[in-house]
Amino acid sequence: MVKRSKKRNESPERAGVFLGKIPGIQHNFYGAIIRKVRIGPRRELNLRVETWPEGSHRFGGGDLVTLRFGAISNFAEVQNFFAKAPAESVHYIRYLSESHERRHVIEMEFDRTEQRVKIISGKLSTRLGDSNQV
Repeated sequence: MVKRSKKRNESPERAGVFLGKIPGIQHNFYGAIIRKVRIGPRRELNLRVETWPEGSHRFGGGDLVTLRFGAISNFAEVQNFFAKAPAESVHYIRYLSESHERRHVIEMEFDRTEQRVKIISGKLSTRLGDSNQV
C-alpha cells in the first residue's frame, strides 16, 4: 500500500483569503465588495468584485475583477443566495480542500452578517478590468 502525502489542496495558502494556485486568480478578496451579480443563463454566476486597494487604509480604487463560476452543481442554493446581491464587503473567499481539477468548491463569507455561501462549480475563471460584460 502506497502512503500518500497531504492532499495538494490542503496547503495553508488555499485555506486563506486567496483563490491562489488556480491559474489566473491571484487577487486578495479580503474586504472586497461585490459591485454586480449576474445569474444564469446556464447554471452560471458572474460576480464583478472591487478588491481592496493594496497598501491603502481606505476603500476605493481597487482592481475590478470578474469571477465566473460555470456548471454550478448547487445552482438553486447559489441562485437564492445571490438573488439579492450582498451589499457588504466580503470577509473571505476560500478554495476548500474538497476541490479538485474539475470540481471547484468555493466558500464565501460576508462581514457583519457572517452569511456564507458555498459554490460548487465545474468551471472557474477570472477577468481583470472594467468590463461591462458581467
